[in-house]
Order: sequence, then structure tokens, then C-alpha cells
Amino acid sequence: MSDPRVLILISANAEWRAVKEILYPAKVHSTPMGEYFDWKPDTGTRDTSTRFFHGGWGKISAAATTQYVIDHFQPDLLVNLGTCGGFDGRIEHRTVILVTKTIVYDIIEQMADAEEAIEHYSTELDLSWIGDNGQLTMDDRTLSIVRGLLVSADRDIVPADIPMLVNKYGAVAADWESGAIAWVAKKNGVRCLILRGVTDLVGSQGGEAYDNIQVFHENTKTVMKGLIEQLPDWLSKIKPEPASQNTLLSKVDCIELYVPDLESGLGFYRERLGQQLIWRTAQAAGLRMPGSEAEILLQTERKRQEVDLLVDSADEAAQRFVEAGGR
Repeated sequence: MSDPRVLILISANAEWRAVKEILYPAKVHSTPMGEYFDWKPDTGTRDTSTRFFHGGWGKISAAATTQYVIDHFQPDLLVNLGTCGGFDGRIEHRTVILVTKTIVYDIIEQMADAEEAIEHYSTELDLSWIGDNGQLTMDDRTLSIVRGLLVSADRDIVPADIPMLVNKYGAVAADWESGAIAWVAKKNGVRCLILRGVTDLVGSQGGEAYDNIQVFHENTKTVMKGLIEQLPDWLSKIKPEPASQNTLLSKVDCIELYVPDLESGLGFYRERLGQQLIWRTAQAAGLRMPGSEAEILLQTERKRQEVDLLVDSADEAAQRFVEAGGR
């Protein structure tokens, strides 16, 4: 199997600013959902294709951008690097949580079973694909790592909620986005790694960053620097897919149709048939098929129709296709 395509989701604006200051990307691209740039980590012998994407803060942005990057970039691995608030006395500053489960706890259901609603949006993360049981040697590292649960809500930690979150879930920290990211990734069958570092603590008397946001901003720079330093080590631990899953063709990527005039083609497929426009250029346009990840591609340059199939490597696929008797 070829090396995995890795998509790194960064949520909060302060986290994204810190990442750009640390990595100094030569070129930053824009999309309707957020900025992104490509980066080549030093993973030893691997040449891993890695893309950083600014997913935005809160559950709405987190869920929307997670689905967006899955649909548009088809990553083999989705990684969320970010920050969280810790519960005073239960976790220390700069501790990184390797998230094994997420719970969205700010769901208020008064017509049916509230626990059932919370359970619906709880996600167990399968980390079996990480070698060495997900352990990372901590020599010369600025951040320590623990495995555990992370609770999420569209709110900063309310001190009065901490006893409930501790007693009910055994939580030690909370954030805004990880619950949405993990849930959407699992629905799409995409491997997901969430690493969140503690920037500030909240206790019964309040939070040390509350009314002093500079504490959060400064600690965010330290946490994000440590996470980026650790990232190549995590990527080097990715185990390949089992041989039983070694299929050649992953899925239909797009159905390419020739049209003599793009506006007329769009008039037919978009206006009359109702297909949603995703993108367009002067010579081509992509249309969504809601029940599939494949696109309908209208183009005016090549007078032929074709079906494009997604593979890990075009060169390897061609060789295997020929060896199997194809041409």
C-alpha cells in the first residue's frame, strides 16, 4: 500500500495562527470552508502527503469542515491537533490527551431519553492501526501524553459542571470540536487521530484564562509547537491496511461527460436534472451526486466520455491491471 494521505484539521483561530507561525507555509490556499496548505513531515523513510486545514471553532464548523475535507481530499487518515481546557487537580498543563472516546455533553433533551441522545453522539475511536499500541517515546519532549476520554460542548468549561462531568463520565478535560470531528469521521469510515493539549485549567473558582485570554494564546503556541514536533512520530506509527483489504479499485471518482458548451451542459444537468454545482472553471464543472462521493464532471475539451476510478497509485495500478490480463 502507498503511504497514507493525511489531513490535519486545526480548529480554533488561535491554533491556526500558531501553526502558520511555526511552519511558515510558502503558499496558503483558500476554500469556502477554510484555508489550507501542504507540508512534508520528516517521518524517516516515508514520504507522507500531509495537508493542514483550518476547520474553524465550534461543533458546526467542525462537523461541516470534517465532511468537506473527506469529500474533497479523500484522506486515508484524519488528524485533529488542538487544545483543551483541563479540570484543576485532575490533569496538568501541557498534557496531551490521545483521545479514545468523545462525548458531546451539551445536549438537552426534554421530550425523550436525554442519555440516549448523548450516547448517539458519543464516539469510540479505533486506534488499533497505530503501531506499538499508540505509545510514544517521550525523550526530549515538552508535552506528556495520556490516553483517555474528552468531552465536548459549544461552551467553555462552566465550573459548576465539573463535578457532574467527573462523576458521570470520568472526564479530565473538555473542548469544543473533537466530538463532532470524531463522529463525522467514524460515519465516513475514515481513521481518526485526535491529540489535544491542555492550555489552561478550570476549577471551582473559575478558569485561569477566563478574563485573561492572553494565557490561552501564549499556552496555545507552546502546545501547538509540541504537537507539531510529535506529529512525524505518530505518522511513522501508522500500520498498513491488512492484505485482505488489498483491492485495486477504491471507488468511482468521477463520471466525465463531454458537452459542446458548458453553459448548455449546466443548464441541462443543474437546472433541469437538479444536480448541485460544486466547482467550475472556464472549460469544466463538477456536479454533486448526493448518494455518492463521485462527481459528474462536465468538460468541453475532450470529445469522449469516461469513468475515473480511484486507486492508491496510478503506476502500480496500471502494472497490476496489465499483469491481470487487462490493457
